[in-house]
Amino acid sequence: MKRKHACLIIALALFAFLLSAGFGAPYVRHPILVTIDGEPLTGREVLTDAMHHLKAQAAGGYLPLYEKLRKKYGAKEALNYLGRGLGDYLAAACDKRKEDPLDATLDRTKKKSVPFIYYKERAGRAVDLDRLGKAVARALDKGGAVNVFSEEVLPKVTLADLRERTALIARFTTSFRTSGAHRRHNIALAARAIDGYALLSGETFSFNAVVGERTEERGFESANIILNGDFVKGVGGGVCQVSTTLYNAVLLAGLTPTRASAHSRPVGYVDYARDCTVSDAIDFTFKNDTPYPLYIVADLGEDSLTFRLYGERKAGKYELKSDVLQYVPFRALDEKGSPLSDLTDRTLLKEGREGVRSALYRIHTLDGVSTTTLVRESYYPPQDAVYSARKQSA
Repeated sequence: MKRKHACLIIALALFAFLLSAGFGAPYVRHPILVTIDGEPLTGREVLTDAMHHLKAQAAGGYLPLYEKLRKKYGAKEALNYLGRGLGDYLAAACDKRKEDPLDATLDRTKKKSVPFIYYKERAGRAVDLDRLGKAVARALDKGGAVNVFSEEVLPKVTLADLRERTALIARFTTSFRTSGAHRRHNIALAARAIDGYALLSGETFSFNAVVGERTEERGFESANIILNGDFVKGVGGGVCQVSTTLYNAVLLAGLTPTRASAHSRPVGYVDYARDCTVSDAIDFTFKNDTPYPLYIVADLGEDSLTFRLYGERKAGKYELKSDVLQYVPFRALDEKGSPLSDLTDRTLLKEGREGVRSALYRIHTLDGVSTTTLVRESYYPPQDAVYSARKQSA
């Protein structure tokens, strides 16, 4: 009964309103002046459907009705309810005055002293449609002009942000002073393939994928490689020094390799357990677990290779320490592989080399507290000495 009574009241009120507005008139006219940044919007008269006008009165005004509608439909649709096409019109006026902000950006250079050229950010401007909508709804209730101004929109990345995200986070150098021309050539070829590489956040770096296959067709030359503990000639010899140098820079940056293997014998350019071999079957990989890109720079000196890593610096300082856990003696064998106890009257055909068990630790110091973590243990097998058969007495 109460519901029927309420409906009757609304119907009578609508009938009375239509009579007062001019019988049969479908809308109410609201002449309103809107100014944005001092520029008036011309040619706009707000036309409100009669039923919507009554709902505004029932809600206590246009402003309360707008605030209720925008929570469910958004500012533009709420304004379209208050006036025919009003939301579309005001949204277009806001878009016309919108100026998107520009983030700070950078370009890479080949200069060691200035690795990046930075371009400063620029703020944008925008008109808040919701704030404008509230002002218009308030004017529909109380009259008067609407005067709003655009607001500054800050960029997401500032120059200061970009500089922090491209700090020098690690560097490591190895020497190839005693290397021959072919090995030097291979080192340079592989290093240039990596120089300038940008590893995005969450991506994994693959040495084999970036450097590519080591073949003569791709310009690599024959030089010494380590195979089963011995030095032999192989195309691409020296490339492992490139992977080793980068491996150490990665560890010093606080990053964690996902695949890294030691050689079958120690190398002369880094301490035990700090080497990193690569081949067609063995890759060196690591993941950029920082939120921003990692930039890899290779510097080739006359007798040295340096990798510099730029990105977001992790908290604290990282250092590496290599320890020998055990020396493993080599055996003396004859040419048939049998152990020898007496080397009298025998000629040394192949020198022996003791084996080494070693460990690599990373030390992280933060706020004066150091934490040591085992990176890996490496085993370099001994190389047995080989002797000729005993000389027979005359």
